[in-house]
Amino acid sequence: MSTAITAPSSFRTLRTYEGAEATLAHTLDEACAFLRRFMAFSSEAQPVAIALWIAHTYSIEAFEYTPYLHIQSPEKRCGKSRLLDCIGLLARKPWRVVSPSEAVLFRKIEADNPTLLLDEVDAIFSNGKDDGKESLRALLNAGFERRAKIPRCVPPNHELREFAVFCPKALAGIGRLPDTVSDRCIPIRLVRRAQNEPVERFRRREAETIALPMREALTLWAESEGTLSRLGSARPVLPEQLGDRQTDICEPLLALADSAGGEWPEKARFALTSLCAGEIDEDDSLGIKLLRAIRTIFATSGADKMPTKEILEALVAAEDDGPWPAWWEHDLKSENTRGPAAKLGRLLKPYNIKVGSIRLSGTTTAKGYYAKGFEEAWQRYCPPILA
Repeated sequence: MSTAITAPSSFRTLRTYEGAEATLAHTLDEACAFLRRFMAFSSEAQPVAIALWIAHTYSIEAFEYTPYLHIQSPEKRCGKSRLLDCIGLLARKPWRVVSPSEAVLFRKIEADNPTLLLDEVDAIFSNGKDDGKESLRALLNAGFERRAKIPRCVPPNHELREFAVFCPKALAGIGRLPDTVSDRCIPIRLVRRAQNEPVERFRRREAETIALPMREALTLWAESEGTLSRLGSARPVLPEQLGDRQTDICEPLLALADSAGGEWPEKARFALTSLCAGEIDEDDSLGIKLLRAIRTIFATSGADKMPTKEILEALVAAEDDGPWPAWWEHDLKSENTRGPAAKLGRLLKPYNIKVGSIRLSGTTTAKGYYAKGFEEAWQRYCPPILA
């Protein structure tokens, strides 16, 4: 005997559309609520960015760039696969896959333009270098831009063919991605759910019933006359904290937020800025990490100049992910600053920052750095510190 599927009472606060097209803002609100029911996010910015990303899968034809979602965690059982489950119920034409071959990816993307949900991406990039991984890296490097195509010789006659690889992509896995791929991603860093963070149990059939009206609303919205042309011609105001690549990938989501109106323009800018520019990027070079750390040291001290020894001591004491304590703590305790000072100078030299004599008090001088000597490098390589 068949039984009708009834949504749990906690789901009944979600709107029902009853055949009427919902506004984009309402649908985004409900997508956020849907995601939060099954996921314990580590920040309020995460469901906001994901809901906008889901909406962009329906309006991808309006944009020249697509942001990737990088769903990552430090360990297993942090909810990466569950989040892909939720996204798969809401996104347009989801295609979830693990360890696909290069040929399968090329042909599937060109034929169907799906929303690619690539799980266990860490298994692809974590075991050394091979041709298959380099091909996937090339696909991901190019596939965020509509105009990009990848040439391949196709059997049996080795005919030259150019494959379009542009489509929405969400990548889930433990740890880091290659730098060039990470540069195209909005990071969604998940942590393991604590005991005091209850979420509803995910039952696919019930969740599908709840997700269906949202998918239908997004489809109707995207197919409405003028929607894609308005989004394609939109020029949203871009946060200054974002770098050039980040503005490319965030622009579609900001255009969507502006189109939704209400609180969404402000929420989107806060969310994307905090996710993309609010943390020290794991993939930053040592030079950029050093620039960030020294900027914090000068900002905290309020000084306009500092002796090299004080900068080194502050770096060793800094609570960041830099290697400074391992490099220099022993030498500084032994009053040996010559080696650490030389290495600091070598790291800063590519940014045209040079050590010099600074006046401390009266006639006392020491080797050190002026804050103004860092200003151009900070402006070019380090986003402004968020308030």
